Amino acid sequence: MVYSESLAQQVRAILATELPPHVFEEEVEEKKMFGGLAFMVRGKMTVTVSSRGQELVMVRIGKEMEKQVLPKNGASVTVMKGRLYHGYIDLDGEGQKELPYWIKLALAYNHKLTQQDKK
Repeated sequence: MVYSESLAQQVRAILATELPPHVFEEEVEEKKMFGGLAFMVRGKMTVTVSSRGQELVMVRIGKEMEKQVLPKNGASVTVMKGRLYHGYIDLDGEGQKELPYWIKLALAYNHKLTQQDKK
């Protein structure tokens, strides 16, 4: 599993800033998956750092938000094994320049998902 530790550290720092301290400390888990390191928030995959020929960040923002933000420079729908994964966005180097923006979208979607689970 190859991924950029410095990119993973950037994701950690943004999550620590955007989440309440108790959520960051108690409900963020790092798991090796998708050929990289996934950041699970409240049990849901939210952000993944990986390397598929280049350093990538994948954010889970949901299909509705995807329609609103694409096309945006450096961002594209995730493709794995030739299949489009709508609601998941790959960020190349250009897209990673706006990493806090994308992680905020992913956290908003995560919050929506976890609230639905409580119903």
